[in-house]
Amino acid sequence: MAESPEPEHLAWLQKGVVTWNDWREQNRELVPDLQGANLSGFNLAFVNFAGVNLEYANLSGADMRGAFLKEANMKGANLYMADLIGVNCQQACLEAANLQGADIYKANLSHANLQEANLIQASIRRATLVGANLHRAKLKQADLLQANLVQTNLSQADLQKANMEGTNLIEANLEEANLLGANLNRANLCRAKLYKANILHAKINGVTLKGAVMPDGTVHGGGAAVISDQ
Repeated sequence: MAESPEPEHLAWLQKGVVTWNDWREQNRELVPDLQGANLSGFNLAFVNFAGVNLEYANLSGADMRGAFLKEANMKGANLYMADLIGVNCQQACLEAANLQGADIYKANLSHANLQEANLIQASIRRATLVGANLHRAKLKQADLLQANLVQTNLSQADLQKANMEGTNLIEANLEEANLLGANLNRANLCRAKLYKANILHAKINGVTLKGAVMPDGTVHGGGAAVISDQ
């Protein structure tokens, strides 16, 4: 069960983003505790939430465009339909967070922990997720157009009917991932791990697979895709 936020910290945030950011600048050693806070629908554009404890907070529908969330703890947070365009979530914890339908366009989630997160129908177009952990994440029908997923862990992730056209998946781990009906056209899967992945009915026109470990365990030797819909 989520604990309550620190009343003083919540009070500073309720004064507005500008006041909150100034307060944080003057108290750099303090780690704000907003665990379990109800911030649904708040205007938090460009807020400084770096390192903040937002575990199990309700941020559904919040406007967080351009927010600074580096190393923030958002484990189990509710970010349903939140506006996360251009946010910096590097090394943030979003384990088991609800990001269903969220707009994460051009966000930086490098090395973030999104293990078992719900990203169903989320827009993650042109986002950067280098080295991020999305083990067992739910990405059904998510839009990952041209996202940077270099060395990302997508093992056992559900990517059914996800749009992954033009994504950079170099050295990504897709072992046992469900790519049923996913769009992988023009994706770069060089040296990616696809062992035991389900690629049934996946679109693979122009896919680069050099050095990739295929679902059957063989290593692909060429540059262009030679597999076909199964």
